[in-house]
Amino acid sequence: MNLKALIEAALFMSAKPLSVEELSKISGADEENVLEILEKIKNDLENPERGIHLVRIGDKFKLYVKPEYVRFVRYLTPYSDMKKGLLRVLALVAYKDGITQSEIVKVIGNRTYEYVRELESRGLIRTVKQGRTKVLLPTKEFAEYFGLKSPEEAKRFFEGVIGAKRVDES
Repeated sequence: MNLKALIEAALFMSAKPLSVEELSKISGADEENVLEILEKIKNDLENPERGIHLVRIGDKFKLYVKPEYVRFVRYLTPYSDMKKGLLRVLALVAYKDGITQSEIVKVIGNRTYEYVRELESRGLIRTVKQGRTKVLLPTKEFAEYFGLKSPEEAKRFFEGVIGAKRVDES
């Protein structure tokens, strides 16, 4: 079996970023070998003729559509790997370009904490401690995931899609 093809297939099929340890279990290869294979995949995908790229998010890896192609293919999948609650939190973070976790809890409820943990583990948001709460901020990976270039573009993207505009008006 081709280990590189197997690891690439696992990255393609997974809705969440995968760690080297997870990829090692899937492929049966040792972690050092997995890292070498990930580097080869990354280099192969840097070719401008390829529409996807390998992104490292902390200690995990995921395949994403290159930002320049997202707007053309976005309609094909309405981010089916994300629950509506995750998208609502992302919408609020993008629309406000930084919002406190406590503000989101008031809108969404206690599931916010679960959503924030998942979004942070995916590398789509980062948190900064502020008193007894956290400020949630979009990351570079967030912009790449949605093919966005600026906070203004993110506001337009999310406006009205999942209630972001209504929340801003309150």
